[in-house]
Amino acid sequence: MMIDDLLHAVNGLIEIANGELVALDEEPVEVEVEEQEPEIDLAELEAMGLYEAQLQEVELGIRQKLPVQLYAQNCYNWMQMKEIRLGMLAQVDVKWYTNPLYNAEQMHQIRLGLEYGLDVSGYARLIYTVSDMYKKRHALMEEKYRNGEGGQERYILDEFTRIRIHLSADLMTAWIMVPEGEERIYTVAELRRLLKKYEVRHGIQADGLCEATIQSTRGREILIAQGTSAMPGTDGYYELFFNRELPGSPELLADGSVDYSRVIVADTAQPGQLLAQYRPAGKGKPGMTVTGIALDGETGRDLPPITGSGITGDDARRIYYSAIKGYVTYDAESCKLNVLPTYLVNGDVNSYSGSVIYDGTIHISGAVSGKAMIRATGDVIVDGFVSGGYIEAGHNVILRSGVNAGDQGSIQAGGQIMGKFFERVRLTAGGNIEGNYFLDCSVYSEGRVLAKGGKSRIMGGEMTASAGVEAGIIGNYGSAKTVISVANLYELTEQLENIKEQEKKVSFEREKLEEGRQKLEKLMEDGAVADQRLYQKVLQASQIKEGEWTELELRKEHLKTVKKDAMQASVRALKELRPGTVVVINGVTRMFMEAMSGTTLTEAVLLEKKK
Repeated sequence: MMIDDLLHAVNGLIEIANGELVALDEEPVEVEVEEQEPEIDLAELEAMGLYEAQLQEVELGIRQKLPVQLYAQNCYNWMQMKEIRLGMLAQVDVKWYTNPLYNAEQMHQIRLGLEYGLDVSGYARLIYTVSDMYKKRHALMEEKYRNGEGGQERYILDEFTRIRIHLSADLMTAWIMVPEGEERIYTVAELRRLLKKYEVRHGIQADGLCEATIQSTRGREILIAQGTSAMPGTDGYYELFFNRELPGSPELLADGSVDYSRVIVADTAQPGQLLAQYRPAGKGKPGMTVTGIALDGETGRDLPPITGSGITGDDARRIYYSAIKGYVTYDAESCKLNVLPTYLVNGDVNSYSGSVIYDGTIHISGAVSGKAMIRATGDVIVDGFVSGGYIEAGHNVILRSGVNAGDQGSIQAGGQIMGKFFERVRLTAGGNIEGNYFLDCSVYSEGRVLAKGGKSRIMGGEMTASAGVEAGIIGNYGSAKTVISVANLYELTEQLENIKEQEKKVSFEREKLEEGRQKLEKLMEDGAVADQRLYQKVLQASQIKEGEWTELELRKEHLKTVKKDAMQASVRALKELRPGTVVVINGVTRMFMEAMSGTTLTEAVLLEKKK
């Protein structure tokens, strides 16, 4: 009963002074204010018992055009009045701390939290001491700024010295400005105390402090503190113990041509050979704001375990070895490592020898002719001359000699195509296409087409290359027209949209199959279905759809890279661009009727020339 009587007595005193009851267990308390603001009579307030310091706070509020009747009451001391006035100046919701049972320091902690945009409901309670409130406010600030949310720029005016402190929104920079016309000389120690008062405590610049004490710097902002930025950790990566910078660059011969006969398509591995070992992502380096908030450096991005064929390893230790002898390929985007067995064909492949189809790499020591079909999931390497046939490779095609298919053959590669020369053949590649020269070819490359060497040229035919075309000479003085098209951004965008539509369809089918699997499993558990053949069919269909989804995702990421490269595409004739050549860059077309020497064409250049 003594506690209840005490609380009742306290509420009675507040009722007399404030005209209302204050519930000690409910925050915030909003003091009622009349809708029509009455005139404030300082003499009347003095007669009510307000002393000089309280009256000064009321007078300051009147000058600042604030609704001072909110705090011009005897239940607040002058320090509490000041906290309410400063909160109104900062345009925060002061109702959170108008309860007169808060002391000025508690009000101060709540006001600072509101000014920093924090949710103060967690600590704006009478049960918390000033120390508790300080800790909780700082915890909220750390959470906010560590998450990168930031806030707003703050301008703090010290009412006693009229010195202004400016804090950046991320609290990583602070400036100070001593007002003009101020004759008082401030020492470095005094400025340090002022910064500490407003919680600027880290990264204080000694040069800035000294500069701020100089009379000539009055009236302008001076950098006074600089936070320490958090640094992200290094990304995880696979250390590779084989040469993946392949196919290698061909050798330039003395006659100016390029020798593709010694190009190595990929590194080879022996059974048990170490191929890759994972190096985990590093921890980030911590930082700190000028107000002393610790910022965690982000840990680098980790990579998933390696998958692939022809390899063995330990996923827990992330270390991988070759299981067989073969060519090594590695796709960094999908973390896929393969050791592909090699099928060696000693001799020629032609219409009579039959097709060569192999899950791995095919190496043909002889020539390819007629209507021969060569298809490999890995690379295709041909040592001899190609005069016909159809070559398809999941990775690269390396033709150590030249190609003249007489319009009867085609070569398709998921990666690069390299050859001594190309005449009258259809070429399609997901990467670059390289050779000494191209004559009357139909070419499509999602990378670049490069005619290399001193005698490099592109003559006749139609050529589309997303990332650009480069040759010594482009075009022909004869009747054959040469059409070069690059930066096909509209087409690439359409392909990406088509993939997104396909993904929607596959995603829907995956969901339906998953629903069917779950229903079948429930029926089998209940004994309603004994035959598991339907269940196995559903599982097989799900695996197929998962494979389709993975392929679509890989294709989408590849096209994004292609599109990015296409935005920088150009057509470059190192020596001469000949008359009759048609150049198309991102849909902008121009036919050149006169020869041009040493030129680089971009979309902007074509648009300028069309004026």
